[in-house]
Amino acid sequence: MQIRFSPNQNDYQKLCTDGLRSNFLIETLFTAGKVELVYSDADRAIIGSAVPTTGALKLVTDAELRAAYFCERRELGVLNIGGSGTVEVDGKKYEMNKLDCLYISRGSKDISFSSKDQANPAAYYLLSYPAHAAYPTTLATIKDAAPVELG
Repeated sequence: MQIRFSPNQNDYQKLCTDGLRSNFLIETLFTAGKVELVYSDADRAIIGSAVPTTGALKLVTDAELRAAYFCERRELGVLNIGGSGTVEVDGKKYEMNKLDCLYISRGSKDISFSSKDQANPAAYYLLSYPAHAAYPTTLATIKDAAPVELG
């Protein structure tokens, strides 16, 4: 897991384009066959991705989290922006199509990601924050969305 610290108010004003890119742009996301995670000290967020190709990818905890498992004290949001796949949370499988979202509760121990088709793998965008309460793991599909047209 990559760890990034935000520049302070004085240094931020002095950053050039390359400095802004190196501090805020994450270019390693969505690497085929890998789980990529970046910890940001801004709100203790973890931004990441999982693109399973040849087999399931397991979400493991990094030593910096000081936790026995990833969601011991964190919650996790998953958005699939690729092909169809499955996210397994503590033995329960959630089928996810493109643009489906999954909220994974604090306390969930075993989390893995898989794709249905290697040629068109699922691409899971991950976002995690510290959690102070546990809520049920919940799948929200694009079919269930209620779009609102503006304008």
